[in-house]
Amino acid sequence: MLYFTEKYDLAGSEVPKQFRKVNLKQALRLLRGSRATVLEMPEPLWVRFLPTGIAIALTWKLSGFITGRKRVLVTYAMENNDLGNLIGGNRRVPAACVRAFGLGLGLYIRLVLDKIAFASEGSRNLYLSIPFVKSVENRVFEELPSDASGDQEITPDPDSCIFVGVLEERKGVLELLKAWEEVEELNPTATLTIIGPGPLADLVVSWVALNPSRRTYVGQLPRAQVQKTIATAVTLIAPSMPDGRWREQVGLPIKEGLAQGLTVVTTDQTGLDSWLQRHGHHVVSASNIDAELPTAIQKAIEHPLNRVTVIESLPRVEGRYQADSWIHER
Repeated sequence: MLYFTEKYDLAGSEVPKQFRKVNLKQALRLLRGSRATVLEMPEPLWVRFLPTGIAIALTWKLSGFITGRKRVLVTYAMENNDLGNLIGGNRRVPAACVRAFGLGLGLYIRLVLDKIAFASEGSRNLYLSIPFVKSVENRVFEELPSDASGDQEITPDPDSCIFVGVLEERKGVLELLKAWEEVEELNPTATLTIIGPGPLADLVVSWVALNPSRRTYVGQLPRAQVQKTIATAVTLIAPSMPDGRWREQVGLPIKEGLAQGLTVVTTDQTGLDSWLQRHGHHVVSASNIDAELPTAIQKAIEHPLNRVTVIESLPRVEGRYQADSWIHER
């Protein structure tokens, strides 16, 4: 396993010894001489990474062609944003440019990729709308967790809600704070715990101080502690909002909440929105979030899903592991 940088949420976690940090030059040198037959690389629609990805893919395939070694290239795809947004971000891109980009990207994908595992139907629909991609072998594995509740008996506060994530606008923090004030008026016992670092942390601290008996902010916690805290809640709120090239692909807090049997309140930006709706969770429209989010939170508090039912709706084997087995099978 080769990687370039660490994400913020790895703070306090030990990186396994088999994970090796490299720069691009080192990675290309290792790939040229590798005797491995299968390489899994980041998805093509991670547009910011695309130039690096092209260098990796071409090095892998061409070095195999030159040496006569078998070279299989696979990827796990989660992106579900619009192609135009991925190209231009917050700028409008002419339709002709979107089509041209899609044509070139589709040809590249068709030439270098052997298998694509999709994390959601939304991701699959996006990729298969690109020319030539349908010809690449593919399957959908919904990125769902398996049961993580264990055998321990947990008796959470029935009115407890939790938000976990970076405190920034695209995670819907401002919308959450506004909605929660309405929830407090409707429900005199509801409580909210907010976990995570970010640029809006000072704002959250000030907001929590206005009603500390109903609002709690604990900052950034190690992942193990985050999971324990999630298990004490009943409702997980993840109101992600679109932001240019970024759209919530799945949402790790959603997965961790489901694994503990929580009722999820989120927006239609996550790739799991259809699955969540089918299984009784609450999905609101990001374009009408101010009107819909307070009501959805209140409904989730009043009528939470049975924790056992939520857990039983999950696969026995986590979706990511199913995808991993499929893309690496010989």
